[in-house]
This record gives sequence, C-alpha cells and structure tokens, in this order.
Amino acid sequence: RSIGQALGLDAAHERNRKARVAYNKYKQAVYFLEQDWAKVRIAYKQRGGNPLRYIAMAILGFVCLVISLIWVAHLILYVLVQPPITPFLNDFFIALDSVFPLFGTLSYGAFAFYLLFCVLKGCLKFGLRCFCMTIHPMQIGNTMMNSMLFNVWMLLLTAVAIVQFSSSAFSTYARLTAVDMLFGVQVENLIFLRYFYIYDVFEWTILGLSILATVYLAFRPMERRALELQLEDELELEELRT
Repeated sequence: RSIGQALGLDAAHERNRKARVAYNKYKQAVYFLEQDWAKVRIAYKQRGGNPLRYIAMAILGFVCLVISLIWVAHLILYVLVQPPITPFLNDFFIALDSVFPLFGTLSYGAFAFYLLFCVLKGCLKFGLRCFCMTIHPMQIGNTMMNSMLFNVWMLLLTAVAIVQFSSSAFSTYARLTAVDMLFGVQVENLIFLRYFYIYDVFEWTILGLSILATVYLAFRPMERRALELQLEDELELEELRT
C-alpha cells in the first residue's frame, strides 16, 4: 500500500524512466499478490479446487512441450540443414490430408496458432522479469481493457511474421498456394529482404532465442519478486516521495 501511495495516481503515465521501472515493479507485486490470494481462496473456500483442472493443465503443459520439441526438430531437419534431411511435418500434414482434407489444415493451423500463444506467454514472462515494459495479464473475467488491446496489438504485430515463418517452414505442404506465391516468390526476391531468406536469418534467430530462453529458464524457473520491502526498497520509496 505504501508503495502505491508513493507512486501516485499518475504513475502509469510517468515519463521518468526510474518511476516507470518502479511502477512496473509495483504491477508485478500486485500480480503476484492476486495469484497468492487466488491460491488461498482455492485452498480455504474450494478445498483445493477441482483436481481435474490440474490434471488438464498438466496434460496441456506436456502437449505444449511436445509441440515445442517438434518445432525445433522440424527447423533443424527441414529448414536449417540444406539439403533437407526429411520433410518431416510436411509429410505428416500431407498424410493427414489423404485421410480427410481438413485434418492437415487443422494440424497446420494448430502449429501456427501455438506460436501466437507463445507470443502472449512470452510477453508476460518477459514483463515479470524485465521491468522495461508493463505486464498485461489476461484472465477470464478479470482482464482490463488496456491489457486486452495490448495483447490484440501484439497478435496483429506478430501475425504476419508467423504466417511468413510458417509458409517457409512448411513450404512443401503450402506449395502452389497464394501464401507460397507471396512469401516464397515475391517477398524472397525483394532487394533488401532476399539476403534474410538466403541465409535463413529468421529461422536461426528463433532457434537461437529458443535455446537461450530454455537455458535461462532452466536455471531461473521462477520469477523473483522485485518488491520485498527491504532496505534498498525503502530508500527508493523515500526518493519517489521526494
């Protein structure tokens, strides 16, 4: 409470870098406080909650892990190694289409939409650890309008990049389509962008960032709470009040 009073009502619009960082730390503290209160409410009022929910979350986490590993394997086997070792997911989608035409399209969409989900999750994880940006969590029935607009803006910003990345990663499956003509022929031959395609800059970048994030999260899996009201925090509050 004392931190919020020190920051003031206009902290969200503050242009001073130090004040912005302090406000982002405060938002992180509020986010963790809401998470802790939700756990307390579940423990004491709902007797631990529905166990099926936690089983479903564990299954979903395992599925996401498998999809991530498949994405990395596909990038290495089909995109980064030239000539490709195997079409991998391209053959998988084609085989699904041979069973029923919609199955391959749904699987293609699942892998593409998974990247959009990673964008939203990555923004939240980055904001909880690096205070250069404000966090915008989304929760059912408890999402602020500015958070909704921010996440929609992030999805719109990255949607084109994900479409381009997916068309490149699944070029065999997407051949002779409109997106293949756009990104595989026209964009690849632009004077400036052609070198990014020749040297697979986008693919190497996403693989490198994925490896760095995996190593970092392996050593620091939990976010450190920035505001613990230690001595340095109290001194910072005094500076903000003045």
